Amino acid sequence: METDRKKMTIIEHLEELRRRIIISFLALIFFSVVCYFISPRILEAVHRSLPGVDFLIFTSLGEAFWVTIKIAVYAGVVLALPVVLWEIWAFISPALEGKEKILVGSLLPFMYFLFISGLAFAFFVALPWTVKFFMSYAHADLKAFISIDSYISFLFSLGFTFGLVFQFPLLILLLVKLGLIRVELLRRYRKYAILIVFLAVGFLPWVNDIVSQIIMAVPMIILYELGILLAVIFK
Repeated sequence: METDRKKMTIIEHLEELRRRIIISFLALIFFSVVCYFISPRILEAVHRSLPGVDFLIFTSLGEAFWVTIKIAVYAGVVLALPVVLWEIWAFISPALEGKEKILVGSLLPFMYFLFISGLAFAFFVALPWTVKFFMSYAHADLKAFISIDSYISFLFSLGFTFGLVFQFPLLILLLVKLGLIRVELLRRYRKYAILIVFLAVGFLPWVNDIVSQIIMAVPMIILYELGILLAVIFK
């Protein structure tokens, strides 16, 4: 079967690519529709992440509606991602052989796990510190009236950023497999990497004490060590 697929013409490959894109898009539509019906609960959780804010506001007539759609689509992307990754894998796997296929196939579920871990870290760890920092500027003459659209955009940009940052172990593995860096080098300069992480985290605006700096830096260091471990396993 795979031999036949390798002999496919460019038109046949494009047709298969089109079919897999359509499947991925339908998965996104399906999960977005499901999330649309539970968007009030998602919005409730979003509101709870803003302590001290009694209510969120919308500043235009259609903003509340489009925010509901945005929440549904964002959540739908997260739920549909395994289907999308599977379709990508199914399309590229015939071009891979032996160890390459085992490597990529085994890393796809791990990629999704790291992405979800990044989202969870953003919502349960980074977000409370961020909100606390920015809300500290409110006082008697400066009240917070937060637009739901701007907060949702900020929340999901923060989540997806950490979802990508948590792919760091896979990036290390890729660099090692490509021969651009050696595991021995990563181990030798581990202490410098830890120092750089702590310094970089210290520049984040909401990191203003040693406790928050440690909380933000430790997961990054764990990701670094995890990258070394993966590189050793797949070396």
